[in-house]
Amino acid sequence: MSMRQLISGDTLAVGDEAECDVSVVCPFYNEEAILRSVVRDFLDRLKRHITGSWELIIVNDGSSDNSLAIAQEIAHDEPNLRVLTYRRNRGRGHALRVGISQARGEIIVTTEIDLSWGDDIVERLLAAIDESPDVDIVVASPHLKGGGYRNVPRKRVFYSTFGNWIIRACMSNVATMNTGMTRAYRRDAIRALPCEENGKEFHLEAILKARALNYRFREIPALLEWKEHKFAGQAGGRPAQPQVRKSKSSTNKLIFSHTLFSLFANPIRYIWGMSAASFLIALVFIAYAVVRFATGQVSVFMVIIGLALGIISLMLFAFGVVFQQGNMVQKQLWRLQRDLATGPPLSEGGKAFYFDVAERTAPAPEPRRKPVAVEGHG
Repeated sequence: MSMRQLISGDTLAVGDEAECDVSVVCPFYNEEAILRSVVRDFLDRLKRHITGSWELIIVNDGSSDNSLAIAQEIAHDEPNLRVLTYRRNRGRGHALRVGISQARGEIIVTTEIDLSWGDDIVERLLAAIDESPDVDIVVASPHLKGGGYRNVPRKRVFYSTFGNWIIRACMSNVATMNTGMTRAYRRDAIRALPCEENGKEFHLEAILKARALNYRFREIPALLEWKEHKFAGQAGGRPAQPQVRKSKSSTNKLIFSHTLFSLFANPIRYIWGMSAASFLIALVFIAYAVVRFATGQVSVFMVIIGLALGIISLMLFAFGVVFQQGNMVQKQLWRLQRDLATGPPLSEGGKAFYFDVAERTAPAPEPRRKPVAVEGHG
């Protein structure tokens, strides 16, 4: 295993320019029970179905079990497998950002390490982005016709469906699936996004900032399946007892953080709506007050309520104007960050970031072959 196959450090440098066609990035955390089998299955799938140069990058998000040792062992025999690792668990967003920063492919695919979005999801994402040269990001969605859920608890399906509906209403409606990690990005597009989130909010942040920078999106239907890893004492270190892989996240915490992110990401989408609703209700109270006054009834209370709602409506509208100005400034800052990220190198070899162990003098891989041809999905 070369030094470039194992990169270790709490803060990693941005990788070199594109050197292969496809990079597949998969984070993992404490997956020793399934890691050996799912990584080998993933590698076999890529070997059989991806034509062109590719790499599989698995990112150890500070696992405390034996996952890293298993990953290193596999990498010794698999030159297309790269293992990135750091000591402390920092969250999926950090793991994805590290993997994306080190990816060497023209197209970068991020997905679950156990192919829970479908065995052929990488091929389908590559086919979709290859068919749409004007598209920057392809998102896999179970909410499209032809997609769905399998073996996922009904409560989680409800949370995902309703939560993504709320996110589309409050933040952005460019995708029906904002909270999933399974996507394909063009290298220059995702590397230019100034993303900072360390948790699963990274998925929302990438969508929000890509939309603000006028990136083009496409979605494809996908089946999300929570798999049961059943092995009856088979070889290769697999567990003898059936094991159901469970989510590592606290559902309630995730719902809370995603809700806050979507509410504060683009408040103009609902503040002006609240302003308009308050104004209409104020008009109703004023009209009712006029009717009561014309018929000799007491109307002063209706007038007071109507005026109060009118004032609230004006205040909400003013807040909306302020937020809109703030959004415009924020977008300009994101564009500036993007332009700085894609501008001339800040130092020899690329952007000047911290780096720990990786050796930059390893032999370069084979030249890239374009376009990427995707074989049959079967």
